[in-house]
Amino acid sequence: MKTQEIKQLIKIRYGKCAEAGKATMTCCGASEAGTNSSFAAEHGLYSTAELSSVPEISRGLSRGCGNPTGFAGLQPGEVVVDFGCGAGIDVILAARKVTPGGKVIGVDFAPQMIERAQQAVSEAGLLDSVEFVVADLEQVTVPDGNADVVTSNCVINLCPDKGAVYSEIFRILKPGGRVAISDIVYEEKIDPRVRAHFEKTWSGCVGGSIDEESYFKVLDNAGFTEIEVVARHLLRETELEEMACCPGPEFAPGPDEADLQVVQGKVASIKFTATKPTINS
Repeated sequence: MKTQEIKQLIKIRYGKCAEAGKATMTCCGASEAGTNSSFAAEHGLYSTAELSSVPEISRGLSRGCGNPTGFAGLQPGEVVVDFGCGAGIDVILAARKVTPGGKVIGVDFAPQMIERAQQAVSEAGLLDSVEFVVADLEQVTVPDGNADVVTSNCVINLCPDKGAVYSEIFRILKPGGRVAISDIVYEEKIDPRVRAHFEKTWSGCVGGSIDEESYFKVLDNAGFTEIEVVARHLLRETELEEMACCPGPEFAPGPDEADLQVVQGKVASIKFTATKPTINS
């Protein structure tokens, strides 16, 4: 598929998910945390307390694979931009950490998701410290050097041009600004024929995923330094099946079972930070 076709497909799938209000699958970040807060912290996932502190609409529509607000080191007064904010779970958690004085900007190109996020933020009583933008992640209407931190949770793997997305993130960050990202990658290069099968329908979070080495090369090319993986989680069989038809089997077709078996044990959720160098570095 061409780039614009992929973007339109993703927008439709996630827009329909938002309209439904909930998908049958759960987000990896929620299902793994359970009641074990130490496990959640170690693997960069949501704690039970965090999940219970956000409105149900945000939890029900969360399609993440981690909890970037948990390892971003957010401080009061900072400006955070969340790329692919969905129904706002990370926006809400971030807003509570950067107030007073800070602000969170949630960006998503599905208007229906933004509507749900606005609903959730209103329920959480955080309207004064949050704003939303409907935009393509390659062209975000945020000024140059405006953000202290950019977060993203299992979204950039869906984007056909990851280089353009990370260049845009680099642009809006202040010198010395940082990213905290959760995403899906292959732990090794995958059989090109299997990759082609996934890409044909852009199957969930495996349709646009690339191997970890190539992924971090994208960040390096965009200008980021100090790339550090803070946690990783190898997807188990059931998790892989769910993520491969994200945002849910009622919205996106799953890939062939034989193809999934080829990549079993090779797909990981990684959580990492990186920095935009200061001007004098």
